[in-house]
Order: sequence, then C-alpha cells, then structure tokens
Amino acid sequence: MGNSEIRGEVLSLVDQLRWSLRHSKRQLFESTLVVVAISLGVGVIVTVLSLLLSVNQQYGEFEYEDYFRTFELISQADFASRSGAPLVLVGTESGVSEWRATLVEIEELQRHLPDTMHVFVEMNWSVRTLLELSEVETPFPWMESNEIFLTGTTPEYFNFKNYTLERGNWFLSEDLREKNRVVVLSAGLAQELFGEEDPIGQTIPLEGFREEESIFYTVIGVLAPIESAQEPYFTFREARTAYTPVTASPYTHGGGEVEHRFSRVSIGVDAGVDLVQAHELAKSEANLIWGEAVGVRSPLGDFQEMRKELQRYVLLIGVFASVGLVIAVINILNLMLARVLKRTKGIGLSMALGSSRRLVFRQFVLEALSLGVIGSVIGVLLSFGLSVVLEKALGAPLISGMYGTRILLGVTIGFAVSLLFGVYPAYLGSRINPVDALRTD
Repeated sequence: MGNSEIRGEVLSLVDQLRWSLRHSKRQLFESTLVVVAISLGVGVIVTVLSLLLSVNQQYGEFEYEDYFRTFELISQADFASRSGAPLVLVGTESGVSEWRATLVEIEELQRHLPDTMHVFVEMNWSVRTLLELSEVETPFPWMESNEIFLTGTTPEYFNFKNYTLERGNWFLSEDLREKNRVVVLSAGLAQELFGEEDPIGQTIPLEGFREEESIFYTVIGVLAPIESAQEPYFTFREARTAYTPVTASPYTHGGGEVEHRFSRVSIGVDAGVDLVQAHELAKSEANLIWGEAVGVRSPLGDFQEMRKELQRYVLLIGVFASVGLVIAVINILNLMLARVLKRTKGIGLSMALGSSRRLVFRQFVLEALSLGVIGSVIGVLLSFGLSVVLEKALGAPLISGMYGTRILLGVTIGFAVSLLFGVYPAYLGSRINPVDALRTD
C-alpha cells in the first residue's frame, strides 16, 4: 500500500468519525443515555477493581515492614480487656490468671525457634538529659530541647532490626540479668551529645524520677547511621534514641533481686520467611512453655482478615455493577438496533451511491466506539470521585495512586462494551439490501 493510499485511508477514517459524531449529535437523547449507562458502569467497576488491586499490592508490601513481621505474645486477660481485638489463641479456655514472661522463659523460647525468628521485649521511655544538646529543632513545640528517647529491649531486637555498630559493643544477656545501666546510642544522638568526641565510656546523666537523684548511663556502643523514609517525627525520634537493657529502667532503682516479668513479648520474623508457618511455629512453642495462658497475635493476619472481609463486600458491589452494566449493554444494543432501522433508507442510498458493506460496517462500529470512549473517559473521572468517597467511608487511603491502571481499565472496559453493543447492529446495517432499503418509506 503506497503513501497516498494510506493517507486516503486515514482521511476516510477521520471523515467516518465525523459522520458518526454528527449522527450521535442528531440523536442526542439516545446518545446521552448510552454514554451515561457506560460511564456509570465503568466508574463503579474501575473503582472496585482498583480497590482490589491496591489492597493486594499493599498486602504484598506489608510483608516486608517490621510491624507486620512482628508477632505479639499477649495474655488472655489482656485479650479480654481489648473487647474483641483480633487474636489467635493458643488455648480455648478463658478465665486464666494474668500471664507474664520471665527472662529465662524468653531465652528458652528463643532457643526453640530458628535463627530467622527473634524474641525480644521493647519498652519506650521519654527522658531528659542533663547534658547540653546541640541546637536541633524538634518537630513539635511540646517537645523539650533536652528530651531524648530511651528504648529498653533485649539483644535479639538488634538482630531483627538488622542494626549494625559503628563502634563499641552491644549489651549482652548478662547486662539484662544484672540490670546494668548501659546504652547503645543512635548515630544522631551520639553526634548531638558528644560532637567529635569518642562517646564510648562516657556517661549520660538523666533527670531523676520524682525529684530523685540523677541517673547515669554508660555508653558502650554507637549504631551505624540508619537510612529512614519515615515521617519527620519518627525520623527525629529514631535519631534521638538510646538503647538499654529492658531491666535498666530509668524509673526503678538499679540492682535488687526482683525478677522482671513482662506482659508484652514480641517475635520478629526476618523478611522472606513464610509468615503463616512462622505464626504456627510461634504458637506451638509458646504453648509448650506457657500453655493456654498466652495467645499469639499477628498484625499481618489481622490485615488479611480485614482484606478478606473487604473483598467480599467489594466483590458484591462489583457483581451488582457488572449485572447493571450487562443490562445497560442489552438496552444500548436495542437502542443501536433501533438507530440502524431508522436509517435503513439512508444506508440503502449510501450503498447505491457506491459505499461498500465494509464501509457501512465501519461507520456504525466507529459510532459505537466514539460513544464508548466518551463514556469510559467520564467513567474513569467518576471512579476518582468514587474512590475519595470510599476512602472516607472506610477511613483509610486504600486506593493510593494507580492513575495509569485506572485509565487503562476504564478504556479497556469501555472499548469492550462498545464492541458488545456496536458490532451486531453494524453487521445488520452492512447486510441491508440497498434495493429493498430504497423501497421502504
């Protein structure tokens, strides 16, 4: 095919498109009904499909976030006080005494779990240091300039977080048993407190609790800088955090023979490990140590249950929207058939003047496609509005972005619907006998 023939074909398509739009304008009411039906169906279906795709995508991403890879061991008493919080119980009976774990039991649980699972305790305290900090603006006005954050934890916490030391050493299990007030500083806090000085071996004085004497912690390590993509507050908090044995609380006197017991124990799972299997293993090992007094909660499992429930509602909406769209297509098909019958004589005259059946078929298909494209564009715009309403109703940004996906879905659905209601009437129009058509009134 030469360039002149291609150019002629393009011009012919453009002329046919103009012809289709002109006829659609002449039958404005029917064309408006077609566009409205398509846009409503496309808008709802695109919103539903986008929500399902977005939730599934978020579920896959959550598997790599620390929070969703952390199981929580919690007592049945605490579970009852949560009034229906999602929890997978090891036992089935209720009314047991409050559960608390000792350091010995925590270490025993760790020994029975693989190296990819890390048992730790985490407690957070906000304290004020008596040292002068470098002038760094706090993200909120209510935060005091000398306020720092102290995280009490156990050695496995650092393995789960994949933290590395820039200098010094970690604290050990012996430090927990002896309640040693030693700290590992974040890189940012070490810089604020000591500048270019070597912080290892330095002491950090903290204000005493309830006007008691000052408390001193000895620096034994400094973390390597941590890259963070979190919000400014959490980034600031992370940079101003020191880590200490969980038994060395700034609000209790050091030493003593009191055995520490913890009502919150966490199990962190390394990325890439099957969380379902890890959850089952955690439950079985916890059962062996504490029996039915403890349950194992999985945040990702909670999200999965929420996702399944959401999918049921969304699929129900999608089914009704699809049925509505099918009914609309049938009605649109009837409208298009009626349009073809109304123009029977015009089609016959066009054929008598030299138009081919192929040309007539293409004219009616283009008319259907033009209405379908207009309806799908409006439907995609409508889906953005429906997404905002749905997110406000659910209270969560479940459909984030996905602009390209929604546009692609809308255009594809609109194109498919256009073919469904356009091809058959176009075929009937192309099969009209011009002689019989010219005889009609």
